[in-house]
Amino acid sequence: MDWLFNTSLAEIVRSTTWAYPWVNAFHSVGMGFLVGVIFMVSFRVLGFGRFSIAPFQRFTIVIWIAFALSLTTGFALFAANAPAFFSSPTFRIKVLLLVLAGVTAWMLWRNVFRDGASWSATGDAPRAHKIIAGVSVVFWLGAVFAGRMTAYLP
Repeated sequence: MDWLFNTSLAEIVRSTTWAYPWVNAFHSVGMGFLVGVIFMVSFRVLGFGRFSIAPFQRFTIVIWIAFALSLTTGFALFAANAPAFFSSPTFRIKVLLLVLAGVTAWMLWRNVFRDGASWSATGDAPRAHKIIAGVSVVFWLGAVFAGRMTAYLP
């Protein structure tokens, strides 16, 4: 990870007065949109609200933009202190939770918009969808929490 730590990107983020705070701010905004939209869909699937799920499909582009923003800014933040992050158990837990959260979010999105019209009007999603939505929320909360803890724990 030393090679990444020594790149121009890492040096700029690490040593420029405002680079790290700005990159971190954009990372937070990206994660906010990403997790926010996923939570809206998840909580609807879990039974909060009795409205059609179909309009949420329009947010697919928001999720992809937020994902791209979070990924690129997260990479820049990682590069700025790659050796420390790479050796951090907290960071590794965060990455694992992000992968699991991403898989469950993909499963949720695929299943909900494949057959959402059949249950959306009645308001009660299938049990499998509810399980995926609940697990997704737990993984995303864990990933966000672990991400914040990387600043304070080894």
